[in-house]
Amino acid sequence: MYTSHIFIDLEMNPISREFPEEKEACRAEIIEIGAVRLDADYNLTDRFTLFVRPRYSTELNRHVAKLTGIKLTDLQDAPDFREAIEIFTDWVGTGNIRFYSWSMSDWWQLADEGELKLGELPDIYYESRWVDFQAVFTRLVGLSRANPLSLKNAIIAVEEQFDGAEHRAVNDAENSARLLQIVKSGQFPERSRKIRAFFGQRDKEQPKVSAFADLLKTME
Repeated sequence: MYTSHIFIDLEMNPISREFPEEKEACRAEIIEIGAVRLDADYNLTDRFTLFVRPRYSTELNRHVAKLTGIKLTDLQDAPDFREAIEIFTDWVGTGNIRFYSWSMSDWWQLADEGELKLGELPDIYYESRWVDFQAVFTRLVGLSRANPLSLKNAIIAVEEQFDGAEHRAVNDAENSARLLQIVKSGQFPERSRKIRAFFGQRDKEQPKVSAFADLLKTME
């Protein structure tokens, strides 16, 4: 049994073209880490949020700034990547931990930036299991993996309100975690029918009970 379920979300800014070798190794830098922790019974127990100062860019991409609301002044006195990972790793702690993210892009960002700036990440990130919860949730509701759900659409489809500002790391992490809590609450079969109706899918595309149970076992 997992002692902690940690949902992580990252906001990134592209590496400047002034650093072609670094940009080839890692196209962007993390500028914000957000995470929430669920205990073994899927209760929310803690939140984490931290700005990260980029090394290879002196300005924010216009699209990133508009999407996130993050300002360059938010990052000027923030810890750099090395210190931020140390702070976050202390928060993660020890035990049998499972990490989740909405798609695996956050894991690959961590891995690539860790290799570029640290050589490698602390062991906990390689030894723990990572779950692409976007892919799992899309499969659970019987929708095509070719068209994975956005986090906002997934929240709307289960008739919930998105808490907080979108594209801020801790808010995205917490809203992703809410979906896992719904899956584990026993409400999900009814919610999944509403999701398919929301996207115009036919009931015959619903996973069979045995298949649905098998998918849930992967979340144990």
